[in-house]
Amino acid sequence: MNPSRIVELATRIQELTKEIDSHLRENNLQAPSFDEDGPVLLGLSGHMLSAREEVLSSTLELHNLFLGPSNCLRPVLNGVSLQAIYRFDIARHVPVNGEISLRELAEKCGFDEANLRRTLRFAMAYHHVFQEPRKGFVAHTAASRMLVDDPTARAGLGYMFEEVWQGFAHTLLALEQYHSDDPGRTGWAHYLNTDMPPWQYYSSHPEMARRFASAMSTFANGHHNAPSFLVQGYNWGQLGQGTVVDVGGSKGNVSSLVAQDYPELQFIVQDLPSMIDGAAESLPNEVRDRVAFQAHDFFTPQPVQADAYLFRNIFHNWSDSHGVRILQALVPVLRPGARIIVNDYLLPEPGLLSLVKERAVRGREEADWVELFRKADSRFANLRIWTPEGALMAIIEAVWEA
Repeated sequence: MNPSRIVELATRIQELTKEIDSHLRENNLQAPSFDEDGPVLLGLSGHMLSAREEVLSSTLELHNLFLGPSNCLRPVLNGVSLQAIYRFDIARHVPVNGEISLRELAEKCGFDEANLRRTLRFAMAYHHVFQEPRKGFVAHTAASRMLVDDPTARAGLGYMFEEVWQGFAHTLLALEQYHSDDPGRTGWAHYLNTDMPPWQYYSSHPEMARRFASAMSTFANGHHNAPSFLVQGYNWGQLGQGTVVDVGGSKGNVSSLVAQDYPELQFIVQDLPSMIDGAAESLPNEVRDRVAFQAHDFFTPQPVQADAYLFRNIFHNWSDSHGVRILQALVPVLRPGARIIVNDYLLPEPGLLSLVKERAVRGREEADWVELFRKADSRFANLRIWTPEGALMAIIEAVWEA
């Protein structure tokens, strides 16, 4: 008799876990831990990253099989605790490599002690954020300490729970009320009681704009959507001494990485004024003379004639009608041979990805990308779409033929 699926999964998890553990030991890398001084990242690469992905997918499937259909329809995600940790800035009131009483912590944060205790115990149980080394006292874990040591991690938490999470809750309300794909008629806009699209709202709320830009920098460095896949997965050398316009490029993190590997290329990073404010000062010294910043709204006509136009993490935020507008805004300045490089999500056929990636990838199928460029202008030609090995996001390239 063949083993059951749960035994297959458990056996495979054990095999891969032993393999990863041996790799960590042989390379003097820390084992996974939520201890305060534990590793934030495991330092895995190549085959070990694939093994990690399979372990995660297998444990998810095993977990769900044991939950069963009934319990899978009643998921529990305690996000309120994480929202409270951000809003009351709790992490920075807990001493590093120390502890603090709940009573003192409540006084420092301006949070009722009983509610603080309940909130943090949820965060401990569901998210491994903070620990209670002894009754009534709070100390850091590796996860909560990240919120002290890494401002971008804290910004990511704030963006997710003060904006995105709220937007989810209002999405159906917005759909029922507006029946529109207008960016000022979304769940996010409904929650904020505005008819402005995000980029316009951020221009009058600079603190939110800074938080968004900072959050994007931490999200962009996830295991499977790191900029390195784009840097190494595209033939930048074919552009020679050309100019690349990084449209919607925020603080220029991606342009900076490509510029370091391709010293002959010049870059212009375009974004709204609130997004690029102060960005030049954060660039590495070796690329500052080759990465410039320019205020630009990508729905308005493109002002720069260049050899390539890069859109990373842009189109999945927009409906097809708005994606067409973004592409058409380039047309007036495009010269024959100009390349449009998109780094974004490609939805494959069901079952082709691991469960981890399947959960993360949502967006356009290959045919949808082809149709988007076709609707924008038939002169976007020679469309190529590929996904670098190990990456979550695809690279889509079109060449302008006029």
